[in-house]
Amino acid sequence: MEKQVALWDAFPIYGYERQSLIAKEKGCVTIPLQLELPEVFTLDASEYGLLQELFFNIIAVLGPNRLLHRQDFFLQENYRPIKERLQGDFLERANEHHFEDRPYQVGTHYLYISIVPKNYIKYSSKRANGFLDKNRDFYLNHTVPKEFIDTNVLADFENQVASVNNLINSTGLIKSNILEYDELFSENGLYAKYFGLSEKNQNLKDIDFCGNRVNIGNKQGQFFTLENLDQFTKDHIGTHELYGKFTTRHNRFPIGNLFSLGFKVPHEHIINQYIYIPNQEKALASLRRKAKSFQRFSSGKKDDSNTIFADQIYEYTKEVLENHKETVFYHLNVFGFDEGKDHQRQMENSVGSAFKKLRINAKQNTIDRKNLFFAGVPGNSIGISSDMYMPMPSDMASSLLYFEGGYKDTTNSAYGMRLVDRISGRPLSVSVYREPEKKDWIFNRGMLVASGSGGGKSYYVNHYIASELRQGGEAVIMEDGNSYDKLTKVFGGVVLQHDDARPFTFNPFLLDKHDFIRSTTEKQTLAESKLLHLVSLLKLITGSTDNGNDLEVTNTVLELLVSGYYSAMWENDDSNFKFDTFFEFCKKQVSALIKAKKIPKEKFDPNVFLFLLEKYRSDGPRGNLLNKEDNRITGLSDQKVVYFKLGKLIDNELLFPIIALMVMEIFNKKMHDPSKLSINKILAVDEAWKALVRPELAHYFNSQSRMARKLGGQPIFISQKVDDFTSSEIIKNAIVVNSHIKVFLDMRDFAQSFDRIQSVMGLGEKQKQLILSINKDLPEGRKFREVAFCWMDRVKVYGVETSVEEKCIYETNPTESSRIKKLYTNNHNNWELTAKAYAYENSPKNKNK
Repeated sequence: MEKQVALWDAFPIYGYERQSLIAKEKGCVTIPLQLELPEVFTLDASEYGLLQELFFNIIAVLGPNRLLHRQDFFLQENYRPIKERLQGDFLERANEHHFEDRPYQVGTHYLYISIVPKNYIKYSSKRANGFLDKNRDFYLNHTVPKEFIDTNVLADFENQVASVNNLINSTGLIKSNILEYDELFSENGLYAKYFGLSEKNQNLKDIDFCGNRVNIGNKQGQFFTLENLDQFTKDHIGTHELYGKFTTRHNRFPIGNLFSLGFKVPHEHIINQYIYIPNQEKALASLRRKAKSFQRFSSGKKDDSNTIFADQIYEYTKEVLENHKETVFYHLNVFGFDEGKDHQRQMENSVGSAFKKLRINAKQNTIDRKNLFFAGVPGNSIGISSDMYMPMPSDMASSLLYFEGGYKDTTNSAYGMRLVDRISGRPLSVSVYREPEKKDWIFNRGMLVASGSGGGKSYYVNHYIASELRQGGEAVIMEDGNSYDKLTKVFGGVVLQHDDARPFTFNPFLLDKHDFIRSTTEKQTLAESKLLHLVSLLKLITGSTDNGNDLEVTNTVLELLVSGYYSAMWENDDSNFKFDTFFEFCKKQVSALIKAKKIPKEKFDPNVFLFLLEKYRSDGPRGNLLNKEDNRITGLSDQKVVYFKLGKLIDNELLFPIIALMVMEIFNKKMHDPSKLSINKILAVDEAWKALVRPELAHYFNSQSRMARKLGGQPIFISQKVDDFTSSEIIKNAIVVNSHIKVFLDMRDFAQSFDRIQSVMGLGEKQKQLILSINKDLPEGRKFREVAFCWMDRVKVYGVETSVEEKCIYETNPTESSRIKKLYTNNHNNWELTAKAYAYENSPKNKNK
């Protein structure tokens, strides 16, 4: 019959004093720290070097008779829908139900620093966890060891750990804090997590060690251990590895040495790493004695194993002394667990495979399972058997620590864009610009979206705009295709299409309350934004280009003409503002103005200027374009979402830039509306921006970017021809420089030419590495595409995954769009019913029929 022990007796912690845990094993005092590790895939090679150096220095700072225990939990949680999102529109509700109960791993990371007895490493393995053989009366009746009541020892140790804590936080890569009592002992504290193998307290389960396993409630666990150097099958261990699935000739992708043991293991598990720091003189003397012993039994031949072992020890001690390294004793184990025999076998295979990727022959350890389990209890790292350690230099031990944490984005927020963790598929609420603005990662919201052909750019933009609209934002969209029809209709917006039968018409000279300023003397002046808009329009239709001083002359003349026109109209109480009346004013004034200012013809020719304007008069070939307000366009600045479908117009080099400039004026009205100052105002220009970027509009674009930054506007420029973004200085200055958020989808088409894109876009090496990793390691059973966000010098990659209902609305594939159109007709032109019908047709059980 198995011996039964109450948890009170089996609990290895004797007491808690100030910040220290006191173990029942004599002489072990521990201060626990919680770590926040860098997000997975965000570190570059130099940063792995910094982290290795950090722990190398920590070992040096702590000195002898200290024991470091790094513990990394990877426990499962299931997604629970957010109440506020369930009260949203039908797409948001569908999204919540799509992710409901999705399992994902949560990583939490700890560092326990302990004082251990001077002769700890010489303890017999039989002495490990000796407290299990004593009953509670032993601890109630015996004197507390003096190490536990020496306040100077505790105070000095606390100061030492505080120094380590500060050292960790000073890196800017890892955050650290010393755990308080409640974080350890509360019902959801660290001990409940360890003994329950659960992120949230589900009441403590019975623990037994029958059947060569560790059984905790319904979960069965198994330990995999690294105990000696012979288990390594690779010759050299650097500060990092290269991740095979992302690494190519053009893209060398660094990852931590133990990365494969973390989130890539699809089962719950705990990584335990122990580093014991001995007295250096004694440790080296012990090694030398061992070398002499090998020599004594060697045959003197070079291939004799004893001779080889002795030489290796002498080489090792020489390297340690010459390079001022510490000798430490290191142990690594992974405790994996799952429910049911089938899952248990899968877990064992997964952990075993992860070790093989590291080129480590891990031992499936059943004999030491009890000691390994109790050594994993926070504060009881002394419980590990001393014979399970292997000697190594401190820099190697520091390189073998686990360094990758999970994504830090909150999942319990009703705000933010719904994306997923690229490894686990965990649903996340990602703040695309709000948090980056607060953290000073970016200084404007301008967004550039690029991908190769079929990379999913329109799908992403649909998803992003929908997210912003439901958070109160508004949008003006310009495109030459049909990508945003359904989105616009779902959100009650307006779709406008230019065609020969009903071409767009505008009256840019009309004024509203935002276009002029009334002074205290009742005198009216034109607002700067309106003046800039009209000057840009006139330069566009007269073909004025940037030609040094000539441009400044042109700008000044046009400003004087526009300002003079409105002053004359106001003086005469004439409100017939339109292009015709402006043209008549110019006919009367421009020649006199040029003559009075003594401007030579080669700088500004008034006759050529009037000739170029004339075709836009009412009786000219373009007479309707700038004289007639389109009733479809009046009041559009008050609409939540407006979609301009430009069609073939996009190839019209004369008309398109003019009409696009007029559309941008509608966006300007939104930006200058004081009632909309606090909301995000989007101008999405999908492919249509190329004709906008003309020399005569460069100043206007730059001015618009500054204005958007001040007034909460967000210009978004989208292209699948990434070379367009790199084709000219005007594009670079007008769009690339003013887009602090650069979004990349699948860029594998550009892998070999990415250096040029990287240079023009101003991307760092880590950004390049992550962009070129997109869609190269998608998890099995998950349908999503990946997207990289570059916030100036920062970068993260997420998965874009939506419900099938959302796919119905965002889909741009012609074949699927045709299917959806038929469903729309069959469902009474109701998008909610259509999306549900589409989801029903695409459910697995109906697809297999």
